[in-house]
Parts: sequence; C-alpha cells; structure tokens
Amino acid sequence: MNVPGTVSTPDPVGLLRRLAAMIYDGLLLLAIWMVLGLVFVLVGELTGYALTPLQFVVNLLAAWFFLAWFWIRTGQTLGMQAWNIQLRDETGGPVNPKQATLRYLVALAQWLVILLGIYLAREHGALVTAGATALLLAGLGLSQAHPRRAMLHDWLSGTELVRVTRQAGPHTGP
Repeated sequence: MNVPGTVSTPDPVGLLRRLAAMIYDGLLLLAIWMVLGLVFVLVGELTGYALTPLQFVVNLLAAWFFLAWFWIRTGQTLGMQAWNIQLRDETGGPVNPKQATLRYLVALAQWLVILLGIYLAREHGALVTAGATALLLAGLGLSQAHPRRAMLHDWLSGTELVRVTRQAGPHTGP
C-alpha cells in the first residue's frame, strides 16, 4: 500500500526517525488538546462544573481518532509524512480499524508504564529509578534487535513501519 507518488524501501525505520515523527504529531495533538481545553474551560465557566475526568477521556479519544484516521486512510500521520514513514500491515496492505485501535491502545499503555515509572522513581528513589530505566532500555533494545525494528505495539497489532521515498513528479514550471 503506497501513497500515490511514493515508493516503500526495505530499510527498517530507526528509533530517531520514529521519535521525530512522534514529536511532530505530539505537537499537533497538543494543539488539538488546547482547543478542546478551551471548550472545556468555557463549558466549566458557564455551568460551574469542572469536567476534568471527562476532558481526560475526550483527549484520549481525540488522540485515537487523529492517529487512527491517518493510519487507516493513508498509513501516514502528518509527522510520518514529514519523516517519510508509512504504517502498513505485515502483508504490505492498509491498516484496518482493529489494527489501528490495538496499536494505539498498546502504545498508550507503554506510555502509561513509562509515566508510572517516572512517578515511582520520584516517590521511591534511586533503586526504582534504576529499575524503571533498565526496563525502558530493555524494551528499546529488544525493538532494535528485531530485524524490522518492530516495537511492542507493532508486534501485537500486526503492523510495521516502512520508509518511503517520494517520486519526483513531472515538472510543470517554465
């Protein structure tokens, strides 16, 4: 499944490229969450109720919708487009809604474990910090040892990231 005008390459997607695309998409999600936050503040001011738990759930749903929509539609979020990465299923076809949802939920769980590790490290000191860091490095090491550099959310959802290159289009200028 290639986006028109792109060709996939057999090269695995490295960790730095993944992180760069994730930061790009994270900034876009932050903008969406800021707009949603403004809506929740306005509703809170009008009603007198703080809707923080609902806002948290809406933010998670907005992130899922944002990512899944792009993954299912073209296999590329805006950050993935900028870094020439495409998501596809293991057979090379498009990602289906079940795969996109599973990938999102597993990735979300991984981030929650990282945040829990940070919290525990702050509360319980050096030993927990060392344990949490070792666990994180082991997970990253396992993904780097995989021939396609697949991470846990890739394995469990049956998806993979591939590098794509843009084909030069016809020259239309003078």
